[in-house]
Amino acid sequence: MVIALLVGLNAGAQARTAASSSAALRNRVSVSLAADKREMALTLAKQDAALRRALASRLSGEQLAVDLKQWLSTVPTQASVTAAAERADLNIRQRKGLEGEVDSLLQLRLASPSMLEPLKRGVEPLYAYEPDGNDATWQFIEAFDRFGGVHRLDVHRMPEQPVLVVDIDARRDLAAGIKLMRERLVSYGQRPMTTLDVGATATATSTPVTMLDRIYLNDDQEPWISGSAEVYAIVNGVDPSRDAPALDIVDMPYLDNDGTTYYPNQILIFWDRYRWAAANVILMEHDDNTNYQELVANLFTIASQILSAVGQPQISALVALGSGLVQSMPSNWFTNDDDYVDSFYTLEKDHTYTNYAGAAGNAVVSLRPYAIAGQ
Repeated sequence: MVIALLVGLNAGAQARTAASSSAALRNRVSVSLAADKREMALTLAKQDAALRRALASRLSGEQLAVDLKQWLSTVPTQASVTAAAERADLNIRQRKGLEGEVDSLLQLRLASPSMLEPLKRGVEPLYAYEPDGNDATWQFIEAFDRFGGVHRLDVHRMPEQPVLVVDIDARRDLAAGIKLMRERLVSYGQRPMTTLDVGATATATSTPVTMLDRIYLNDDQEPWISGSAEVYAIVNGVDPSRDAPALDIVDMPYLDNDGTTYYPNQILIFWDRYRWAAANVILMEHDDNTNYQELVANLFTIASQILSAVGQPQISALVALGSGLVQSMPSNWFTNDDDYVDSFYTLEKDHTYTNYAGAAGNAVVSLRPYAIAGQ
């Protein structure tokens, strides 16, 4: 799960033209993981009597999940169960384009810390999985008991009975995906990114940046089964040295929950990467079903098509460019893959923004200009 900042390039009718092929692009970006997760949830539910005590002893308030393949290798269980986990994990990594980036993604996660004490007391859990598709259209969450019986859980209300969720490790998934996307953008001709992670230190000479001092989300778009949000940012503008898009991807690993104010002191924008000292920023929340190789390719392709349609880009087109890319993205590319959260258009290099609300009214940020001094 996760948020992204995307700085967009688009202009009105031209953007709609570029978006006309987005349904086909979405079919490549979005992958289906629910069948593999469902199979594992049902398999593990039927093994509950053999696995529950060992699992409960591994979980704690600080650790509510286990790496499924690694954990199964340490407990007595049927070889077919371990084989099913290995097969499902490989299928998921391949579909997401991460087979060579990580050696495991599947995990078994307790849905809420409040469920830990009942689980340790021996209360029988249900085993569930996150469905595919747009979470706004989910009618129920399917879960299984130890007999293989099906339970339909409320999408929006946290169950009282312990629920163990077969899911992917969202933090590991997003970190690997961001690394892959940054590498792909370099292969498309962009300059390698200076690190934008939290706690970045001064390594360049007089580098102008914008710092993210504060961020608050009203709604991170996550139903209970999805767990904490996983947030990343794509900052997007026009390359200063050529008429081409510049897309930077920024991880926001601290941003777990809505209704909470975070003070990350994080570098958000390196201004030497953007023409006119201006950029747009779009916040996205990441979920499971994204193929990162296709995502970054399609983002770059759509942005390039929009920029080409605009012709010689001018600063006055920046807002139209950004809003057009947003319009082409959430409804056409993404279902539960990445959820649109908010947008910030025409952010300027030397401006301070205090308690600045996004266009959708869902995020509030405070930004300030800063210069990284040389050493």
